[in-house]
Amino acid sequence: MDRFEDAKLRVKEATDLVALIESYLPLKPRGRQFVALCPFHAEKSPSFYVTPDSQFYHCFGCGKSGDVFTFLMEREGLTFREAMESLADRSKISLDGVFGRGEDLQKRGPDVVQVLGEVRSFFQQSLHGPEGALARDYLEQRGLTQAVDSWALGYHPYGQGSLRAFAQQRQLPCQVLEDAGLLRNGREPYAGRLIFPIEDERGRVVGFGGRILPGGPGSERNGDYDPPKYINSPESAHFHKRAVLFGLHRAKLAGARRIVVMEGYTDVIASHLAGFSGAVAALGTSFTQEHTRKIERYASAGVVLLFDGDRAGQKAAERAMRELVNSPISVKIALMSEAKDPADVVVGRPGEDPDLVTERRVRFADLIEGADDALVTWFRLLRKRLDFSQAGQLESAARECTNLLALVDNELRRQGLMVEMARHLAVPPQLLERMIKTGVQRTVPVSEKASDNSPASAPVVVPQRLSPAVSAEHELLACILAQPSLLQVEPGVTEPCQGPFESAAIAELLGMVRDALAVGRSDGPEVVRYLFTRCADRQDLRQWIATAALSIDRIAEPAAFLAAVQRGRQRYLANQSARSLRQRLQQALTAGDRPTADLLTRQLVDQLRVERPRSATS
Repeated sequence: MDRFEDAKLRVKEATDLVALIESYLPLKPRGRQFVALCPFHAEKSPSFYVTPDSQFYHCFGCGKSGDVFTFLMEREGLTFREAMESLADRSKISLDGVFGRGEDLQKRGPDVVQVLGEVRSFFQQSLHGPEGALARDYLEQRGLTQAVDSWALGYHPYGQGSLRAFAQQRQLPCQVLEDAGLLRNGREPYAGRLIFPIEDERGRVVGFGGRILPGGPGSERNGDYDPPKYINSPESAHFHKRAVLFGLHRAKLAGARRIVVMEGYTDVIASHLAGFSGAVAALGTSFTQEHTRKIERYASAGVVLLFDGDRAGQKAAERAMRELVNSPISVKIALMSEAKDPADVVVGRPGEDPDLVTERRVRFADLIEGADDALVTWFRLLRKRLDFSQAGQLESAARECTNLLALVDNELRRQGLMVEMARHLAVPPQLLERMIKTGVQRTVPVSEKASDNSPASAPVVVPQRLSPAVSAEHELLACILAQPSLLQVEPGVTEPCQGPFESAAIAELLGMVRDALAVGRSDGPEVVRYLFTRCADRQDLRQWIATAALSIDRIAEPAAFLAAVQRGRQRYLANQSARSLRQRLQQALTAGDRPTADLLTRQLVDQLRVERPRSATS
């Protein structure tokens, strides 16, 4: 076994799948397994099963299967290498040399996440110190004191030089701080601001947001310059605003199944404090396709985009529709009617009547629950701009529809949207179809085309209805997983699981079982764990393993069951061969080829002898 395979097995054996999954969602015991609502699709009754002995999960609803690696890849959106490194870090297992690590650490430069983590600690200490008094007062007035520690909020001391001095003391590379926007041309732009650490979906600090404090130092207008209320870290090699959502890591840890996208840091934090755990926010940009792909794997109950009800919010809602038109998940849009931010609605201020706060939260929950489908909201806003009863404006509305349809890369989805749009416009769908053909050319961004081939989104290829041959091969695999030693035979004895196989996947898995036996893994659960480890990047094989492993309990005597399956396979194969021989024999007789017909007749008689036990017992 090579170093990579050995490392995979060591990491997997050091990680308990049940504990890993329970850090994301609650599991309930059911017999020898655990069950839960599936984290990968919306459902009302649990169909997600976790098997501790064999360390794998399988959902009978959506068909997803896997082990510790694939769960982390699916849930966190990681590559296999990232998942393996993350689990290795948890288990304190060194991967030096496995991926070439340890050979060129000097060339790779500083650990950006570690550096920014230390800076976050500096800001946290400053908030708790005497220099952070004004920031603490502001948070108390906003009702956000409870979030200070849980969200690692901080304060950048006013006056130039405090952060640079800390960086020099800790020997932190200034280039990392400059990339994060914390240092710029000798200045410290965040000085005097309340600090919001920005985490990616894995909980790593990748940037910072800073809010100016009302009445605080640096907040006053200077001539024509009015300091911005918020500033964010700029784009860099490790921070991409179009792909990062503030609060997503917290929403994942809370097990939120519906994501609510807001517009500000305090809105998200306040919503989480009030129990709206799916709240996230874009960072100074509109909601993008990259954001959509980021949350698709988490938002099994859909996404709600929350915008202000003013003109700017309405425009943002219309822009979002262009980004969401290809989203496979349910997307709804809600517009705030109150002239307040969500934070002002859901959080109680000091001394405020708790009943009033509860009433506002109920109204806010109703707003989220009553959000309309994104297309319905888009048309409602379109009608505010255009009068569909006027021919010219109806044509403009139809043109906007065709422009939107031209962005759809799935033909079935495009046809469905076209019918809905035609209904709103009260025109035939064929009219929109003609406008598309004569007007806008459909384009698909290169980034979207590339994403279709990602391992995490590969389709499951296990058929819902198996042919008799493949069904028998599937039962054969289950027998072997129930008692792997059945593949170990004495020299000179024919192995019971010889081909030919109609399913190449099962043939490949049986080969992996032989490999497991060769390295000393002979117990059924051990072999299942080994297979999942080998197939961490093979979604086409994982469901075969899961469904076969879940069939083990009904096999009381694997050896006898295997013998029966093999007899059935032999009869089936003989029957198929006899059918082919009959067809060839008929062709030879028709052609008058007597020698070939005699040869085929003898072969057919031999095949029928194989089938005879079935007719004798019927």
